[in-house]
This record gives sequence, structure tokens and C-alpha cells, in this order.
Amino acid sequence: MSGSKPQTGQGPPPFEPSIEHLASLSESIQASLAQYSSASNPAEKASALKAIQATSSKLSLATTPIPRRFNEILLRPYLNVTLRLVFEISLLETIPSNSPITIEEAASKVNTSEEFIFRLIRVLGAFEILEVLYPEEPNFGLISFSHTPTSRFLLSPLAKASFRHHFETMLPAQLGSVPGYYHKYGFKCPEDHKNVPFTFAHGTVDEGFFDILVKDADKLAIFNNAMAVMAVLGLTSLGSMYAFDQLVPNQDGIALVDIGGGKGQMLKAIQAAYPGMRGKLVLEDLKVVLDGGVVVDDDVVKIPYDFFKEVQPIKGSNYFLKSIFHDWPDKACLQILSNIAQAMRGHPLSKLLICELVLPDQYPEPMMAMRDINMLLIGGQERNLFQWNALLTQAGFKILKVHGVGGENSSIIEVVLNE
Repeated sequence: MSGSKPQTGQGPPPFEPSIEHLASLSESIQASLAQYSSASNPAEKASALKAIQATSSKLSLATTPIPRRFNEILLRPYLNVTLRLVFEISLLETIPSNSPITIEEAASKVNTSEEFIFRLIRVLGAFEILEVLYPEEPNFGLISFSHTPTSRFLLSPLAKASFRHHFETMLPAQLGSVPGYYHKYGFKCPEDHKNVPFTFAHGTVDEGFFDILVKDADKLAIFNNAMAVMAVLGLTSLGSMYAFDQLVPNQDGIALVDIGGGKGQMLKAIQAAYPGMRGKLVLEDLKVVLDGGVVVDDDVVKIPYDFFKEVQPIKGSNYFLKSIFHDWPDKACLQILSNIAQAMRGHPLSKLLICELVLPDQYPEPMMAMRDINMLLIGGQERNLFQWNALLTQAGFKILKVHGVGGENSSIIEVVLNE
């Protein structure tokens, strides 16, 4: 058999990205900087910053050798491990708001060794989560560190609750279900919300994410804390994203029904944005949620409602659902939509407003795409516009407009029955 033997003693070819490609990316960044400089409003500034970020990421990738990129992928989970340890010893809380602290000082406050803190902050410094200042002569105790905007955000209830939920509930279930769940049920999107990767990771069957979560008081508390903070994130902008004051009330004078609206945080934001809104507001959720107390005023009607089991009891009004559909696979979403459609049928002015993340159909940002894989664990899904249109069309609806399209968080999809 003929053929040349592999050469030994030679490494990979030199990593030499083309100067033309690098120059092109640099020119794009400069153009976006000019747009940012000349922007006349916050929306233009945000658009320019987004373009700078996207092109800068491409430039970083173009200048990073493949082995280094592989190691970054391989080792990135250990940043989360580092942060979990930092949270556990309350290290960030020891840092003065506007000045550095030495490792020696921090070690005495959190009762651990200087070397242990050094190893933690070395990672956070490398990722620019903390600003680390090294003395000329190596000495653990004399190294100091201070806050950055990122570390200050990590002190917030939002960051702490969300991080603990993902680290202690979601990530272990991901590790416990991949690839075993997919070998058992097939490498496809989960169709039965009672048998999803989260179910498999917990060694049970015919139980959904929420069924399992309520059995663990600690994880349920962490989840509720995370969701309570997330529920109010960006509500001011969402409340004014759509002209809620233009909605036409039904014959009973009800203008908007917030289905699965929790404690009523979104309705409160809508009322604040449109104090002169016509008609009554209704808050619907499970009885156990409403009985636990709400944040809306007494003039908001509260009705216990299960969107899976019951046809929508209020007919011919307008219906709002925030962050509901991304928790469920298409089959479950179709059941929710069917129960709403029956209340809208024969009422041409009735609208459905869906407040969710809308991914772009092409070239989504990395973190937006990763949010979808996170929802895959519980059988949920973050959908792009093509997927939203397919789901709603199957349910007998049609999209009129997407408000706030392209946002990094939620948009509002305005929908009517296709009658």
C-alpha cells in the first residue's frame, strides 16, 4: 500500500489571519464608532453599540488561534464555579464601594486563607469582573482588588438569585440528562412537558419541571426569588412598549386580562404607563399564587385560572401573557392558545398580546441562542419570528405586528384570530 508517512516534529501551520480581513473588521468598528458619536437618541446609540460589540467579537475570534478558543470553551464553566465560591464567602461584599481592598484585609473579613482568595480573584481579574492590582514583588497579602461595574451588578438581588437558580437547579440537571435523556427519547425537541430532560435528571417520569420543583423547598425558594426579581426587570419599558390605552374593552368593560400574571407586576407597570386607560383590568393565575398576595390595587379584578385546564372565562376582551410560552413545548402552547381562542372567536376587536423574547431568524447573538438551550432542559423554547409565526398560525392566529423587535429581552407580539 502506497502513501506518505505523517511527518513528525512539525506543529500546526502558523496562525496568520489575513490583514485584509482584520482591516475590514477594524473599518467596520470605526464606522460604528462614528455612528455612536453622532447618534441623536438612545435608540441610535444602542444600535451603534450593538454593532460595535458584534464586530468586535468577530475581530476577537479572527485573532484567536483555534486551540485557545477550544480551551476557552472547555474551561469556561469554571468561571461559574469561581463565582459560586465567591458568593458563598460573600467576598464581593468586603470590597469598599470606591477603593480597593488587599487580600490580607479580605481574608480576615471572610475568615479564609490569602492564597484561596488569590486564586479566586485571579480568575475574576482575568475576566475583568474585578480590577486586580499586583505589587511589584509577589506577595499574596499585598495584592489588592476593587469593584468594576460588573462586580457591582453581581451584588444585586437579581444577579444572586438568578445565578443560584442556574448553578444549583438548572446546571446539575443539564449534566444529569445529557446525553442519557436523548438516547432514551431521541435526539429531538421534547414534546411531552411531563417527560423532559429535567424529569430524566431527577430519575422520575410523568412529572414536569414545576411538579418536581415544588418538592424541594430550598430550590423552590431560590427559583421564586429569581423569578420575582426577573418579573420586574425592564417592566417600565415594557409597559410603554405597546399602546395599551388603545385597546377596546369588551361588553363588560374589561380592557385587558393578564393571564398567568403572577402577583400583577406587569399590570402595575401598564397602569403606571397609561393611568387613563379605558376599562377594567383582570389578573389571572393559579389560586395558590393569588392567595399569596398581589401588588396590584383593589380595582384590579383577580380570578383564579389554569390556562391548561380551562377555557378562558372572560369573552371578547384583550389578553396578555408575559414569559409564559417559553416555558412549554409547542404541544402545550397550542393547548393554552386553544383555550384563549375560544374566548376571542366572534369578537373581531379582541387581541392577544404575547410578551416574549423574539430571536432574529438569522445570526442571533450568542447569549440569545444559549438562552434557548437553557429552556430545552425543561421542554421550553425561545422562538424566532419564523417559529412564532408557525406556532400561532397552527393555532388559528395571525401576527399583526411585533413591537420592540430586535430587543435583547422581551418584545410584544400583537396577534388576532385569523377568522
